[in-house]
Amino acid sequence: MEIRHLVTFITIVEHEGFTKAAEHLGYAQSTITLHIKALEEEINYPLFDRIGKRVILTETGKKLLPHAQKMLELYQMIKEVTAAQGELTGNIVISIGETLLIYRFPPIIEEFKNCILMSISSGTN
Repeated sequence: MEIRHLVTFITIVEHEGFTKAAEHLGYAQSTITLHIKALEEEINYPLFDRIGKRVILTETGKKLLPHAQKMLELYQMIKEVTAAQGELTGNIVISIGETLLIYRFPPIIEEFKNCILMSISSGTN
């Protein structure tokens, strides 16, 4: 059982449908369907009744939901343990024109990388 499948399951419930869950998670709807099929195969029971364009939790789905939510809470707590140890985490998004990217950006990013490495090695995050 994969965490991302549980995230998909919970998101479908919260957004009341596969399409809205796909939009929210940034997945194709076929990926959402594959995640749910994988979960259903693993537990050997359907999680949703599909009635027209609506999806309704089955009894098994209703029983699974609180456990899936607890597992995601535990997963977040585990991720916080590593963050509490001073590791740098996160994303950097950089938008830059192609000319600047080719000619001016490499020395800047190299200096940034060196500063990060020095910070990590000296223990000052």
